[in-house]
Order: sequence, then structure tokens, then C-alpha cells
Amino acid sequence: MEESMNQNPEAVEALISKLFTNISSLKSAYIQLQTAHTPYDPEKIQAADKLVISELKHLSELKHFYREKNPKPVCVSPQDSRLAAEIQEQQSLLKTYEVMVKKFQSEIQNKDSEIRQLQQQIEDANQKRVKLEKNIKVRGLSMKESEGSGEENGVFPVDLTPELFTSAVGSAFKAIHDFSKPLINMMKAAGWDLDAAADSIEPNVVYAKRAHKKYAFESHICQRMFSGFQQENFSIKLDNVTVNKESFFHQYLALREMDPLDMLGQNPDSLFGKFSQSKYLMVVHPKMEASFFGNLDQRNYVMGGGHPRTPFYQAFLKLAKSIWLLHRLAYSFDPNVKVFQVKRGSEFSEVYMESVEKNLTMDETNEEPKVGLMVMPGFWIGGSVIKSRVYLSGMKFKPFTPRLMAKICFSLLLFFLSVFYLNIGSVESSMARPRHLSQPGAKTFIEISCQTTRYPALCVKYLARYANSSTQNEQQLAQVALTISLYKARYTRSYMLKVAKELESIKGKDYPAVRDCLQQIEDSVNQLSQSIREIRRCNPKAGITDDIFWHIDNVDTWISAALTDASSCVEAFPGHRMSKMKATIKGKVMNVAQLTSNALALFHRYAARYRSAANKKP
Repeated sequence: MEESMNQNPEAVEALISKLFTNISSLKSAYIQLQTAHTPYDPEKIQAADKLVISELKHLSELKHFYREKNPKPVCVSPQDSRLAAEIQEQQSLLKTYEVMVKKFQSEIQNKDSEIRQLQQQIEDANQKRVKLEKNIKVRGLSMKESEGSGEENGVFPVDLTPELFTSAVGSAFKAIHDFSKPLINMMKAAGWDLDAAADSIEPNVVYAKRAHKKYAFESHICQRMFSGFQQENFSIKLDNVTVNKESFFHQYLALREMDPLDMLGQNPDSLFGKFSQSKYLMVVHPKMEASFFGNLDQRNYVMGGGHPRTPFYQAFLKLAKSIWLLHRLAYSFDPNVKVFQVKRGSEFSEVYMESVEKNLTMDETNEEPKVGLMVMPGFWIGGSVIKSRVYLSGMKFKPFTPRLMAKICFSLLLFFLSVFYLNIGSVESSMARPRHLSQPGAKTFIEISCQTTRYPALCVKYLARYANSSTQNEQQLAQVALTISLYKARYTRSYMLKVAKELESIKGKDYPAVRDCLQQIEDSVNQLSQSIREIRRCNPKAGITDDIFWHIDNVDTWISAALTDASSCVEAFPGHRMSKMKATIKGKVMNVAQLTSNALALFHRYAARYRSAANKKP
């Protein structure tokens, strides 16, 4: 071997250079394999692994070449071979340095990201600190006083932010809608021509459907409730009362968590009390009130400075509270929040307006959409705009393509079937829970009583399963009928809630109608619950008193309102040719309406006994 080296020393030197070069390349490949593990990258690991195996193969080839006694002469000269080996070794070192540089750069980027996150946290903390300092300054309280009074009174700190005002605007809009429903229901019960009434509020408005005339009444309520909103005193005469930002926010916090009737019971002559009295007289016309109650006693009581504890006035106080809180908040900001209204006939602007009905499109005239009604004013708060809510005149519903119809039917088919049978089973099991053994006398009493209802067969079907000795009483029978109606209304609400969510997710055309119907069923559930609580307060042992007639009138009002809501929902799905979804909803809601009608008839039978007895009294 030594002889071979002596004979050809340059070839041996070239071989050793290749060996060192191969070892450097192997080292570089191994470093790449390690780097691919942090972070873990399967593709880089696989590539680095192949490179390591390749270098090991080259090393093995050199080993075999070295062991041969007479190595084959290489094609290139020993000087070129040595130079190529040095170049390859330098390239391998360069790759190693590149891998290390990338690793260091990755670590630097991670550190930079951590620094940015910490800087953002510091900025957020500073913003929260500034808000807290501002709130403390506005309230005029120290931190110690704020914590003590908050824990003692159960009132937690509230940030004076644009988001708080936006939430209050939404609550006010909902309150207007909620009060308009019993108002419309009572107008129906009193025999008012709602079409003529809507036209008298805003004549010549072209509605896309008849049900949209409810927005005329909401507009009427809105215009009167927001009258004077731009004034600091809200058109209320102040007797040497100084007001500032702190006092406005104090008033907001004081009323925010309280029941308005409880507050007026403590201080009927407060600013909120005067506001509620003046707005009630503006919103509810004397002719309207006389048709509702047969007299103006409630109006005279309000004009005298009182606050009656009737269901209708309580519903109005919820509306008054939401508008009052909105005004108190508007003047708590610096600068004040500004209100703006939209006139009828104005061109629709997406910057300043929002349509209360989303599923509308232009008619064939291709004119710019015009405002028919303003249902809620808009506001400027800082540099932001809270859009006014308007109803657009002369619009029509968007066309509903067969393709979209097929998509909705396909996606909801299994859902409807499963929920339909689930609800049937749930209702039957719930109805079976209080079931008693039937007694002949009780069953006969039920059959006779049901003859006074509009749907006697349905009445007997549901009440017969509760026939026992306790149902041989008009009050108990009316209470059971109301409970059955409430059960059905609750299960219908649950079903419609699932359908509404599904339609909203796929933006189905029927979603607005289902949403409105769901809101009406929600109201029916609340009103039936109120009527059951009220009928339990009717104590037969107390005899014929004014108190029991007050409870009877309240029950009559709640049940009538629930029946009107359910009937309005049925009317929203006219005709017989409709989708399976609509037919299912209409069937369920119609069942609620029929059961509620029967419950109202049975209650009237119970109440008639007291009224006839009262007429016989000298």
C-alpha cells in the first residue's frame, strides 16, 4: 500500500480530500435533519433523511475504492480532483451556516412576535385604565366608594361606551315593537278598522304586504315618544333643577335595574314619572282609550298624577323606561349624542338608514327606493352613525327561485320529520303527566262546558284526560284549559325556533315570516303564563268584590292578546298551496289558536257567574 502511495501520491491526496469533503457534507445533512424536527416538518425531514443516506453511500464507495490494490485511474487530473473536493467542502460548510442563520432568524421572529404581543397588552391595559379613570370622574366617586356601593346595592360598574348606547338603542326599538303589539291587539278587540287607522297615520304608503301596516303604528309610537329628545330636559319643566353629565349618568344607573312601577311607587312625582305621564297622554288617544276600557278613568288617573297598576299601563312603562334611559345616556357623553330623523319621501341611503324588512326589492318602475315610514330615528355618536330604521314604500318581495326552494326542502326534510315526531311524543308525555282516572260526573261536566266553545270536539279531546273531581268547577276547568294551551304554545315555540335558525343560516325567503310568527308565539307564551298566574289570584272565598273583577279583567286581556297573536300568525300563511314547512307551522299554530279560543270561552263561562251575581246585588 505504501508502494502504491509512493508511486501515485497525488491520487492518494485527492482521495483523502474527497473523504473530508464527504464527511463535511454528511455533517451538513445531519444538521438539516435536526433542524427539520424543530419545528416538526415531515417534508423537510424526509428530504434531509435522503440527503444523509446519499452521503453515507458516497462514504461507502470511497471506502471500497481505497481498499482496492490497484485503484482505477480517474478521468480528471489529481489537481482538479483536489480543487473540486475543496469547493464541495466549502459548499457544505456554507449550507451549514445557512441552516444556522435561518434558525437564528426564526428565533428572532419569535422574540419579535412576543414583544409585539406584550406591547399590545400594555396598550390594552392603558386604554382600560383611561376608561376606568373617565368613569370614576363622570360618576364623581372614588374607587373605594365605587366598590363599597356596588357590593352593597348589587349594582356593578358600567362602562360609558358607544357600545352601551348602541345596546340601549336596540332595547328602545324592541320596546316600541313590544308595546305596539298589545295596542294593535286591543284595537282589533275593540273593532277598529286597522287599515284605515294605519292610513290615517301615514296616508298613501304602499305596503309590500298587509301585515307590514304594523310599522305605521310603530312609527306613530316612535314619533311621539322621541318628541323633544333633542332637548336636554326632554320637554319636561324643571323647577330649579341643575343637570350635568354626572347627574344624567346617575339617573341612568338608578333606573337601569329597577322595575319602573316600583320606582314610581316610591317617587311618583320624579322626572321619570312626569315623563311617563306626558308621553302616555300623547301616545294613547282618548278615543282609543275609551274604546279599550269603556271609559276614561285610567286617563283621568294619569292626568291627576297617578300611575295605575293595570297591565296596559305596565306595558307602556316598559316602553317609557327604555326611551328615558336612552335619553339619559345620550346626554352623559361629551359631546352629546345627536339624534336625526328621516322624513317621508326621502331617498333611501345605506349610510344613514336601515330597512326594517330585509327581504324586499324594487318594483317594475326601477325608481330609487323611498322612505314610507320612520320606525326608529338615527344617532350620531362621536364619529359613528347608528342608522335610522325605516320602512320603504312601493317595494315587493324578492323572487324565490325553484332552485332555492329545492335546496331548502332538501336540507330541512329530515329535520322537519324528526322534530315533528319528537314534539308529538313530548307533548303527549307532558300531557299524560298530570292525568287522572276519569270519573263519569267530571266527564259529563266537561262535555257540557265544552259545548260553549268554538271547537267543542277539540275541547273534549284534551280536557277529558283530566276528568276528576277537581274539574267539576268552572275556575279549575278554565285553568286546566289555559295550561294545555300554554303547553302547546311552548312546544310550538321550540319547534319554530329550530326552523327559524335553520332558515336564517341558509337565508331562506320564508325566514322573515317565520321570524315574525315566532315573535307572536313568544308573546302568546308570555301572555298565557300571565293569565294563569292571574286566574290563581281569583279567590272564590273572598266573595264578589272589586278586587276579583280586576283580576278577571286582567285574565281576559291576557288571553285575548294571546289569541290575537296566534291568529295573526296563522293569517301570515294564507291559502292552501304551500310548502310542507309552512303547512306544518300553520297546523301547529292553528292548534294553539283553537285551544286558546276554547280556554277563553271556558273562562268567560266562569266569569259570567260573578257578573250575573254582581248584577243581582241591590
